[in-house]
Amino acid sequence: MTGRANDFATLQPARVLSRTALRYDAGADVNTDRPAHVRAGSGLCVVDVPGLGPRLAVVQDDAAFIALIDPASLRVDVVTLPAGPNGARQFDKRRNNKMDKFDLESVVAVVVSDRPALLCVGSGSAPVRERFVVVRFGDEGPEVRNLKASRLFDELRRRRDFAGDELNIEGAVVVGDRLHLFNRGNGAGFAVDAVIDFSLRQLLQHLEDPSVNATPSLGVVRAYDLGSIAGTRLTFTDATLHPDGRTLFLAAAEASPNAVDDGEVVGTAVGILHDDGRVTLRRLVDETGEPLIDKVEGIAVDPLRPDRAFVVVDKDDADTAAELLVVQLLD
Repeated sequence: MTGRANDFATLQPARVLSRTALRYDAGADVNTDRPAHVRAGSGLCVVDVPGLGPRLAVVQDDAAFIALIDPASLRVDVVTLPAGPNGARQFDKRRNNKMDKFDLESVVAVVVSDRPALLCVGSGSAPVRERFVVVRFGDEGPEVRNLKASRLFDELRRRRDFAGDELNIEGAVVVGDRLHLFNRGNGAGFAVDAVIDFSLRQLLQHLEDPSVNATPSLGVVRAYDLGSIAGTRLTFTDATLHPDGRTLFLAAAEASPNAVDDGEVVGTAVGILHDDGRVTLRRLVDETGEPLIDKVEGIAVDPLRPDRAFVVVDKDDADTAAELLVVQLLD
């Protein structure tokens, strides 16, 4: 089934109210290959950390760190993830190691063994990216597990109605016991924006012991036509669940040559996926009312203000800090 977006050119836009450059409170650390700033913002969610309260968790596609942000003070703490080859935790063309990155593009709060946790999802756009990273917040601090899931990603890739010609998972939402994954249709050839779901419980069991537990049974695929801006297709970049039960998503019109390389962003939007398959879109505008052309890659509803959302921007520049935006949502 395919859902089609409204003509959103006449609808009132969603406006950026403020923005903050994200820099770690502890600064850089050469021993862990950590820069002083959050390099990328590829996924965002709210997680309730024991002893700290609600935190915004930002995953980064080209750096092996999770930023934990206090939504009140905007202090940025860090969870260090496993390193790649040669101890690297930063990945880019300049270092000639871009293809070594885990490419974590989405994150969602879950519960693992009765403790709050983060489930970080690789894009699946290359073999090294066929993974989940689970961060469980235990009494002794965060426990990190880096888990390959090639069998599941192979099954997702074979579902061409979901993956098209190039699998590129960019969003994740938990609804009840179902994990919904969002494929971004910015690849070459047959490209599709689509959502698939399966049992979160079965996924966690499979990740715990893939030799014993089968991959979760994949559900129905729903594809979406998100429209375009200036001749460039809008494609999913993240999603989240609103407290009222609706699924919100971000979309960017990015002239990407394929699912791996970046392109120029000519416009962005925030939208709602309705249960009947309809899609409502509103264009994102900056503080001055001009179209927002920053690459928006993560969204989470403000836990204290459900009429607002936090949105994280990836600057696609290793030397420039990702930004956290506050956006006024409508309805």
